[in-house]
Amino acid sequence: MADAILSLLLDQVKTIIDKPKTEVKLLVGVEEEVEKLESNLDLVLTVLADAEEKKTTDKLVKIWLARLKEAAYDMEDALDEWRSGVELEVKGAEDAAKRQGKVPRLCNFLSSFSFRRLSSRREVAVNIKEINRRIDEIVKEKDKYQLESRKIEFPKRPETSSFVDVSKLCGRDGVKREILSYLLGGNSEVEAAKLIQTISIVGMGGLGKTALAQLVCNDPNVKQHFDSVTWVCVSDSFDEKRVAKAIIQGLEKLSGSAAYGLESDPLEVLLGRLSKSIDGKKYLLVLDDVWADKCERWDSLKVTFNLGAAGSKILVTTRDLNVASMMGSSDSQIIHLEKLGDEECWSILRDIAFKGKDKMKIREDLEEIGRKIAKRCKGLPLAAKVLGSLLHSRSTKGEWLNILASEIWKLNLAQKEIFAPLLLSYYDLPHPVRRCFLYCVLFPKDFVYAYHHITSHWLAQGFLGSDPDADLELVGLEYFNILVAHSFFQDFATRDGYIFFFKMHDVVHDFGKYLAENEFATEIVQTDHLSINSARHRHLLVMVGERMSFPTSISGAEKLRTLVTYTGKDALTCDALRSLFNHCRRLRLLDFNWPDGPDHLCNEVPEDIGKLMHLRYINLANSKKLERLPEELCNILNLECLDLKGCRSLKHLPESIGKLPNLRFLVTNGCFALTHYPKDVGKLTSLRTLIGVIARADRNDGTEFSIADLGNLKHLRRVWTKVVGNSIDMEEAGKAGLQNVEELWIYLAGEVEEDDIIEALHLPPGIIFGFSDDYWLNPRGGFGHPDWFKLNSPAY
Repeated sequence: MADAILSLLLDQVKTIIDKPKTEVKLLVGVEEEVEKLESNLDLVLTVLADAEEKKTTDKLVKIWLARLKEAAYDMEDALDEWRSGVELEVKGAEDAAKRQGKVPRLCNFLSSFSFRRLSSRREVAVNIKEINRRIDEIVKEKDKYQLESRKIEFPKRPETSSFVDVSKLCGRDGVKREILSYLLGGNSEVEAAKLIQTISIVGMGGLGKTALAQLVCNDPNVKQHFDSVTWVCVSDSFDEKRVAKAIIQGLEKLSGSAAYGLESDPLEVLLGRLSKSIDGKKYLLVLDDVWADKCERWDSLKVTFNLGAAGSKILVTTRDLNVASMMGSSDSQIIHLEKLGDEECWSILRDIAFKGKDKMKIREDLEEIGRKIAKRCKGLPLAAKVLGSLLHSRSTKGEWLNILASEIWKLNLAQKEIFAPLLLSYYDLPHPVRRCFLYCVLFPKDFVYAYHHITSHWLAQGFLGSDPDADLELVGLEYFNILVAHSFFQDFATRDGYIFFFKMHDVVHDFGKYLAENEFATEIVQTDHLSINSARHRHLLVMVGERMSFPTSISGAEKLRTLVTYTGKDALTCDALRSLFNHCRRLRLLDFNWPDGPDHLCNEVPEDIGKLMHLRYINLANSKKLERLPEELCNILNLECLDLKGCRSLKHLPESIGKLPNLRFLVTNGCFALTHYPKDVGKLTSLRTLIGVIARADRNDGTEFSIADLGNLKHLRRVWTKVVGNSIDMEEAGKAGLQNVEELWIYLAGEVEEDDIIEALHLPPGIIFGFSDDYWLNPRGGFGHPDWFKLNSPAY
């Protein structure tokens, strides 16, 4: 396995390199450095798999990988700083030309770049050159460690069979009865149509899907009911010929030379023989561990399956919900395998840990500890088995306490046994989706994730791409669906079939931390100083202690990209913010998550925030005493999300807000002191979500945002608006241009009638639309969502 974070990071650096080829020439010497960097990255990517394997036994290789990751991060930041500097200077020159009544031309100011963010053009080139020198040295050292090019060897799943020790399966009697009712019962309509019913067992790796299917296959009633019970371990390396041969061998009871004779037969011959073997037989076919979800790969086999006698069934085990649907299982035929209870996990762990020992004597001393260890399995039978095996060779209370105190993901046995099935699911994820999964471990175990919150974080980190014209929100939805289908998320809270909140299993969380290593960290603040223990941490969650304020001084956080804080009603002073902004210049995401809003938040954000040129995401929601935002905020050209909901004392937005070309989310609902939106909001042409916008309906004001200005925002998808004015300018309202808007909620703050605003806006067909009774803009009758938001899976 190549280093999970590093391989993704190097790909991201290469993307940045490839994108601005024409702009590189603006800086003397940088073009050559970037070409050299690209060559070095190609070399590094070829030896990552070998380095990852050797780092477990060679500490020098582990240090080599850490240095490489550090340099890659520094280079990505340097290139981003350079690109942002170019964009800021271009923007400044364009604005200056417009003020002078001139037509802005690129050639007029390329030669006069001063890079206000940097001391000189030379400083940019020197910075990139120095980091490239470090990478060059690191690449040369690969020969010293004898690192070689090799393909990533994905872990292989052990071959399974239908045989199982029934006594070892615990807590699955109820779901076994449910599956048996499907297999042994009939469906006259389906049988009349000569269709074969497919029952699918779906769940994350380690839940016991295979063991449950084995238990069902060995039930005496099943063996008596079907003419033939055939087991095929499909696994991830799907091959139609291999599956067809396995079914033929099972149906015809072939072995030895007879089975070997099938090897040379082409697929068409095998399908013909399979048709004869299956014709007229009432069979049960078990397809264990199915991964391939492409219909065309199954079509030829599925046609053959329908030749069986009425009452034939197919039982599928898979981790992917899309596979279950593709195989023909209806919603009612999909069995979502749930976690075991703590008592059942304890039963599994106890039987293995005390096997062959005097249980009565040992249990008195160790049962309390063992039950606590069983709780850590969080309902995962595989974890209970592995930890039971680990405890079997340990007999003292101290040894058991040591296991209880250990992080599961730091135990070697856990890495080999528990994480192995999860690693298969991880490698089945598309490459960009893996980084989205790993990012989720920034948050603590048992954290309740909100769909819109986590996907906006992915966007800010660049995981969804960087094309300002692309519907990256749809990319985020696609990636989220993939992670849901692969069972990486659970405990869904839904409304009308849409997922709003979810959790991650503790063992899956541990698995993510194992892959990410030192990338993510949590700090609990008990003093007025925040000190980051490792310079390798790039994403930080800060928990502020009870009756403590956010630290006024920070050290060791110069390279942080993400800062998320969780605290209650505690103070965030201007001094603390100023220290943060001056110390953490590489921040890309700043999320002050105030559940109820701090009681003593300063009334303004320091102008130093304008120094955070890498920043993409700012969340100051529920900052109750915040009154103003500085104009310097509008120098952050990379800013994509600004969340100010619940900032009830905020009096106005920056007048220069129209200078944020990449802003996609602007949220201000609940900002009760806000009287109007600046006219320049109409220049934010990248906006996709605009929640809380205050729009005049009675006139097209020269300084205030009006309904007509919505017409400039062609990419808008979600609009929640407070409409002010006691009348409607019908002509101006007709310019709103809501053809691309999919969700619109309106709070009428003046004397305009609901029917009049509906008539004036010319709403497009299919739009989700309604009214609210206050500026929180909570829709009457609940929320709705456009069709694209619907998960490509059954409602949970």
